[in-house]
Amino acid sequence: MLLFNRLFKTYARVPHSILNLVTGIFLLDLVNSGFMLILNIYLKKIGYDDVHIASYTAYRFLGVLLLAFPLGIYIKGKSLKPYFIASALIVPFSSLVMLYAVDAHFELLTKVSFFIWGIGFMLLQVCALPYIMRTAPEDALTESITLNFSMWSLSTVIAGIFIAVLTKWGSLVTNISWTEREILIFIACVGLLATLLMLRLEESTPRSPSITLRNHFKDLATGYDWRPILKVITPTLLIAVGAGLTIPFVNLFFFSVFGMSSTQFSLIGSITAVILFFTALLVPYLRRRFGFKVTIIVSQGFAILFLVIMSMTEVYATLPGMLAIAVACYMFRQPLMNMAGPITSELSMKYVGKRNQELISALDSSIWSASWFVSAKIFQFLRSIELPYYKIFLITAVLYSCGVLFYYRIIKEYEKRGGDESISA
Repeated sequence: MLLFNRLFKTYARVPHSILNLVTGIFLLDLVNSGFMLILNIYLKKIGYDDVHIASYTAYRFLGVLLLAFPLGIYIKGKSLKPYFIASALIVPFSSLVMLYAVDAHFELLTKVSFFIWGIGFMLLQVCALPYIMRTAPEDALTESITLNFSMWSLSTVIAGIFIAVLTKWGSLVTNISWTEREILIFIACVGLLATLLMLRLEESTPRSPSITLRNHFKDLATGYDWRPILKVITPTLLIAVGAGLTIPFVNLFFFSVFGMSSTQFSLIGSITAVILFFTALLVPYLRRRFGFKVTIIVSQGFAILFLVIMSMTEVYATLPGMLAIAVACYMFRQPLMNMAGPITSELSMKYVGKRNQELISALDSSIWSASWFVSAKIFQFLRSIELPYYKIFLITAVLYSCGVLFYYRIIKEYEKRGGDESISA
C-alpha cells in the first residue's frame, strides 16, 4: 500500500498538458492496437496470404523511413502542437480508407493508405519525446516518459475488450453483425476524439534554438554530437530489426500454428497488456531503486528466454499443453520486453545531452520504422520459402541478445562519467 501511495504522489507531479498529450496518444494507440490485434487475421479470412500481409505491413513503415529523420531535424526549436493535431486527423481517416481498400482488393489504394497511416503515427512518435523533454520537470520526467509508453499497453487492453464485447454481445444491442471489419471501423472513429485533446496542448519552450531551413544541413554536420548518438542507436537498431520479425506477426503464429481466433488472441493480448500496464507504472520506482543496469538488462534477459521457449512450441505443437505454454510465454515476454522501453529512452536522452534530443527522437522513430520495413520484407521472403515461425523468432532472440549487450556497455560508460545510477530506498 505504501508503494502505491508513493507511486500516486510521483505521477501527480506530471503536468496537465502532458496528461492531455498522453490521453490523445492513448486514443490513437487504440487504433494501432485494434488493428495490430485483428487486422492480419481479418486479411487472412478475406483471402490475403502471409506474403501479401507482410508486403502491406512494410508500406506502413516506408513513409516513416523516408520522413522521420528529416522531420526530427526540422522540428528542432519549433512548435510541435500542429504535428500532434495532424496525426490525430491522419490516423483515423487513413484507417477507414485502408479498410475500404482491403475489402475492395484495391491494391494501390491499400498500399497508399498503409503508407499514409504510418506517416500519421510517425508524426506522433517523433514529436512526443521532445515535447515531454521540453515540458516535464526533472522530478516528473521518468513518470512522464513512462506514461507515454504505457499508453500502448492500456490501449491494447481497451481494444481487446472492445473486440471481445462487440464480437459476443454487440449484435444483441445493435442490428450490426460485428465482424472484424465493423469493429475496426468503430475503433477508428473513436480515435478521432484525439483531435480535441491535441487542440488543448500548451506549447512549451524548446530546449534547442530554432534554425532556418538553409542552415539545417550545416547544423546536421556541426550541431550534433555524433559519437554518442551512434552508440545509442546501435542497440535500438538490433532490437528493432528483431522486433519487426516478430511483433507484427505473432497473431499469425497463433492463428496458423494453433488455430487461435481473432477474439481469443484479442483477449490474450488484453490480459497481457493489463500486466504490461501495471508493470510499466512500476518502472520509475524500479529505475530509482535499482538503476538502469538491473531494470534494463534483467528484464530484457528474461524476455528473451520466454521468446525462445514460445518459439519452440511450434516444433512440439502436437503435444498436449503446448498452446498453454506458448500463451504463458507470450504473456510474460511482452511486459518484460516492453517495460524497459521508457528506461532505455531516458538513458538515451540523458546520454546524448539536450541539444541532441530531437534528433535522437527522430532517429529512434526512423530506425524502428526502417527496421520494421526491412523486417517485414525479410519475413515476407522467409515465409515465401516456407521457413517456420520458430526459426524466424529465434533470429529475433539473437538480435535482442546483441542489443542488450550493447545497452550494458552504454550503461557502464554512463556510470563511469558520473551518470545518476544511485540506488535509493
